[in-house]
Amino acid sequence: MLLEVRNLGVSYGNVLAVNDVSLQIEGCSIAAVLGANGAGKTSLLNAIMGVTRAQGTIHFEGQMISRWSSARRVSAGIALVPEGRRILLSLTIEENLLMGAYQRRDRGVTSDLAEMYDLFPNLARRRHELGSVLSGGEQQMLAIARALMARPRLLLMDEPSLGLSPLFVREIFNLIQSLNEAGLTILLVEQNTRMALQAAQRGYVLRLGRLALEADTEELTKSDDLTKAYLGGGVAVNNALHA
Repeated sequence: MLLEVRNLGVSYGNVLAVNDVSLQIEGCSIAAVLGANGAGKTSLLNAIMGVTRAQGTIHFEGQMISRWSSARRVSAGIALVPEGRRILLSLTIEENLLMGAYQRRDRGVTSDLAEMYDLFPNLARRRHELGSVLSGGEQQMLAIARALMARPRLLLMDEPSLGLSPLFVREIFNLIQSLNEAGLTILLVEQNTRMALQAAQRGYVLRLGRLALEADTEELTKSDDLTKAYLGGGVAVNNALHA
């Protein structure tokens, strides 16, 4: 098991954002975390990344990393593509990419940079331009490429399609599939339920900070339990799945 999270809890003051959540992610798989706004999805990813303090235990490749700093987790092979992209707008595309490798001391950074330019030709053509001139979709591609520069074995992605055009959404999910086929494990938080379930093999549904449902995505798409777990019986998810 690549990642194992047990009894995870995240609090902000008196507010319990994540409550006793456990999950297991197999290597070379895609897992999707679903849920309404405020369900605790981002807090879960931030806890795994070490950005947010958490209770419970986190094991990565058999090692207990619960008390590790986020920097050490990056070095161990975990990277995060945060919600809202958070690229450095005042830096060039190439400088942003190199920031993704800031902890690396190996000689492969230059070759990995070239690989990113092969994977993202639009970024290659504009490598000396500032991040501020990129469109939202291009910024998301840059955020993903920056995370890949850390050479992760587990990539955490927080709402990668948020605010993007349908064309870029399709490109993002094609990229996710390609990265997974190349052996990268991906834990995906995504508001586009239909696309997330098509991409992932395993789905986890959070509701009010708790794990309300988990199953293989093929089972989730055929079950009414997803709608009930997601919004307590609302129709939004059902509509999204059949859009």
